[in-house]
Amino acid sequence: MKIIKEKHVHVFFICLCLVILIPFFFKDRVIKEKSPKVRLVSYLSYEDLIKLAYNKKNSYKLYKKLQKQLDTPYIVNRINESETISPKLLKDHLRIAHWNIQRGFNIEQIKTLLASSDTYYYIYRNNIREKSQDSFRRELKLLSTSDIISLNEVDIGMPRTNYRNNIDELATSLGYNYAFATEFIELGPIIAMLNIDSKKYCGLHGNAILSKYPIKNVEVVRLPDTYKWYEEELKRRSLLEGARRIGAKGLFREQIFSEVRRGGRNAIIADIELPNKEIVTVVSTHLEDRCFPKGRFKQMEYLLTKLKYKRTPLILAGDFNTTTSDSIPTSFKKEVIKRIKDPNFLARQAIFLTIPILPPGVGNLSAAAISTSLKYKDPAVVSIPLLSPNGERKLFTSLKDFKFYDGGKFNFEGDSNKSSNGKRGLLSDSNERQLKGFESTFEFTKPNVIGYYKLDWFFVKPKRKRFEPYNGQTLKLVNESFPSMISDHDPITVDLTLY
Repeated sequence: MKIIKEKHVHVFFICLCLVILIPFFFKDRVIKEKSPKVRLVSYLSYEDLIKLAYNKKNSYKLYKKLQKQLDTPYIVNRINESETISPKLLKDHLRIAHWNIQRGFNIEQIKTLLASSDTYYYIYRNNIREKSQDSFRRELKLLSTSDIISLNEVDIGMPRTNYRNNIDELATSLGYNYAFATEFIELGPIIAMLNIDSKKYCGLHGNAILSKYPIKNVEVVRLPDTYKWYEEELKRRSLLEGARRIGAKGLFREQIFSEVRRGGRNAIIADIELPNKEIVTVVSTHLEDRCFPKGRFKQMEYLLTKLKYKRTPLILAGDFNTTTSDSIPTSFKKEVIKRIKDPNFLARQAIFLTIPILPPGVGNLSAAAISTSLKYKDPAVVSIPLLSPNGERKLFTSLKDFKFYDGGKFNFEGDSNKSSNGKRGLLSDSNERQLKGFESTFEFTKPNVIGYYKLDWFFVKPKRKRFEPYNGQTLKLVNESFPSMISDHDPITVDLTLY
């Protein structure tokens, strides 16, 4: 009996050691949590954030904590599979949504429309014209029945959004699982010496994925830096930048804030298990806006190298900031240098100077008008050297030509029978097109003649004639139903065939 008891003690001791030690082997790879009580996802204390804000060079220990925050994905599978998952798919399509939610300033409205579209409709229907009521209800249904939702500009613990954990609140209201990856540590409020609640401040801002189905694996890919957020945003603004800020606020009701940050753009890659045990990969990314198209092309090229060996059906979604230009804080010197270094600009001057019948300035205005009309809502349009160069075109060509290791490619088809409105053309299966170009997803409200852009996109890699995209839509009425709009970006949806 004594020998048996000693064996039991030894077994118990070994098991106890395993329980204690195993978590330490995996703690830096990914954070997983099944409890709905989890709210904070930060490795950095408030004292760490102060040091990051004011010290250009940080200690090795603080540097490692920062890198850990930026590299580690956070997963919450709050739903037990046995409670929600059927052994087979109950419908013939998978619906994917993407939305840049502009920090989540209007998170309550987003929660309501996603979790209870009927309630949202009755609250805000009077903001939509009578003849558009049916379309409004249809858009609400499309968005609220999405199985997977990609999100950009998600705040956690930021004073501008009342220190809320936006992604956790959305997941709780929907009953969905989620994954989050920190893109930036926001330090602007500290630099501006705002009255901060140090116990609630996390300063996290990033990309996320909501899923009705279990999230099995998540990877964070940090994209190449094409703008030095911390260094550049600390610099003194020039007179021209000050004027631009005033103009933006007056004309477009936009405020260009100084965004002192640590970190950079990233992509969050999630493998999601469907009810039939099939895996689908969803990628949510946000390319840089404060760089020229060649910077975004560089980021996309890098991301594609990380996706090349994915054998699963794959959906790449995000705000690609395809404005065909940049939004870097400007100066007189920068604007002059930009033009001097632009061979297309110089060539146009030479051409128009040789046409004496044109009054001064008319040549430039004509070229600008032609270029704007061609790229108005279609950053994928063919680049015309000198007359209408389109630096964004290279990014789309790269995606179209990209070939995965298993032979798969992104679907660029434009079948009018698969589009949401009968339009045909490049990518019309997955992204809503209009007569000229694409339906815009980002727009300034004034003046109405300018400021419309197609920034948000879906790119879908099918698999053996399944997961093919159709019914790609831009949901403008949903976004416009709330006064001054829910976000500065419209949500988009696409359906994927399952049978």
